Amino acid sequence: MSIQPNSLPPIQDMPPIGGYKKFNLARYFPARGPKGWQLWAGSTLMIMYGFYQVGQGNIEKNQQKMQERKVRYALAPILQAEADREYLERELVILKKEADVMKHVPGWTVGKNPYQSGKFMPRMVNPLDRGIK
Repeated sequence: MSIQPNSLPPIQDMPPIGGYKKFNLARYFPARGPKGWQLWAGSTLMIMYGFYQVGQGNIEKNQQKMQERKVRYALAPILQAEADREYLERELVILKKEADVMKHVPGWTVGKNPYQSGKFMPRMVNPLDRGIK
């Protein structure tokens, strides 16, 4: 059951006459770091510096690649000449071996392509086959 309501007015806590005493909020809640615009400005500057560094790194990397490419272009004829010389040495060894194996076959021409295509196709010479030399 419920309690019967009173005919008296309700009792309510009220502030003292003249109000409560003022207190300094700054004393209890000091500034907690930089302002929002300062955070945005700092972040923007850091990001811009990062992009600048990335760009400088890309420029440096491209210059390094260009130097390596120039060195490769300068060395290519020398390396090609060496590869051609090794190819000819292996080709001569293969032709000697072919002449030795096919010496009893009448009408065999050493070094002639058995396929009559009319196109020049270099022979497959395995550079890792050390048993040829």
